[in-house]
Amino acid sequence: MQGKVALVTGSSRGIGRAIALELAGRGADVAVHCRRSVEEAEAVTAAIRRLGRRSVLVRGDTRVPEEVEGFVAEVAAGLGEVDILVNNAAWALLKPLLEITPAQWREQIDYKAFGYYLTARAVLPGMLRRGKGVIVNLLSTVALRGGEGEAAYAVSNAGALALTRAIAAELGPHGIRCCGVMLTWADNAFQEEDPDCRRWLERFPLRRVTRVEEVARTVAFLASDEASGITGSWVTVDAGYLAQG
Repeated sequence: MQGKVALVTGSSRGIGRAIALELAGRGADVAVHCRRSVEEAEAVTAAIRRLGRRSVLVRGDTRVPEEVEGFVAEVAAGLGEVDILVNNAAWALLKPLLEITPAQWREQIDYKAFGYYLTARAVLPGMLRRGKGVIVNLLSTVALRGGEGEAAYAVSNAGALALTRAIAAELGPHGIRCCGVMLTWADNAFQEEDPDCRRWLERFPLRRVTRVEEVARTVAFLASDEASGITGSWVTVDAGYLAQG
């Protein structure tokens, strides 16, 4: 990845932070993005620079077209046009279907099904000019399994999954790949001391949740030339959750 420019949305902490550091460790210059967590994002930027790579911090709401265009332009000015886009910024609403308000439903759709489209739309012209580029979308297994208690999040992820395949099909002839990394639960959001959390472990064949560094390594592989023949598909990094049927 030497000399490649990567943009990781929602990379001030958690999975996004792990991905940003993994890409930098493999030689990429990385733009760290946040909406509000500036202090944490600055720490990630500093860590990337300590690895000997260039980094800029950009801010903006991935649901707002003008803000997305603005921070993508900042990345281009500070590091160069984006070679690798990792869409990660989102959050999951856990709520019974009939208790979800229309505004909450729209917000969930906006983060992934709409937000992932906006960031892709902003970086794709540069990728098309160069005839190459990779987009990796972070997805949840709820796009495929039952979404009890998280219907809006399930629909948003299903939309982002469809977008992943559509980008791959339409832009593959232009040298652009688009893949997904799908997980169920990562350790940054798992409360080891919470009995309710621990009861969930029986549903994972590995008897643990996914580690953020496992997600980061998978993203890095898909973004690399080692995965040059992979597009339009996704890798499930879920500690075996989907294998339970």
